[in-house]
Amino acid sequence: MKLPQALLSAMQRRAERRMDTPPSKRIGERYLTRWHLLPKNRLFNVYLHHVQEDDPDSHLHDHPWLFNISVVLRGRISETLPSKTRVLEPGSVTARMSRAPHRLDLLSADSVTVFLTGPKIRDWGFYTEKGWVDSQRYLQADGDGRAVSQDYTAR
Repeated sequence: MKLPQALLSAMQRRAERRMDTPPSKRIGERYLTRWHLLPKNRLFNVYLHHVQEDDPDSHLHDHPWLFNISVVLRGRISETLPSKTRVLEPGSVTARMSRAPHRLDLLSADSVTVFLTGPKIRDWGFYTEKGWVDSQRYLQADGDGRAVSQDYTAR
């Protein structure tokens, strides 16, 4: 699905203004900067994400929320799924259920997305050669939220 141009333009303008304010969270030095567009709650959240690096490694990951929806406002993103790869461009709207494995790589210098989530229903993790691995085990315990544990890095 693709947003109408007038709606996309309005969302882009609002996002640029919001990105001039202090973020709610940073993951890694450049990976992901997040702003809460609604007060954070247990049922439904809306975030603005500024992403400047690819997902941390080659494994697909899923999410902890019942559903999530991404709206690309800026940039081009390659989304790898188990059976195909697709390109997400400005105006693209993508909906996923919690156990939908995917991985994102930037095809542009950065991307800006609106990311909506439903309620958290499970832990999230990565699909490795050893099977599904909880994110707490997969990501390096003393890392920056991006560093992958030595057990799962390519050798």
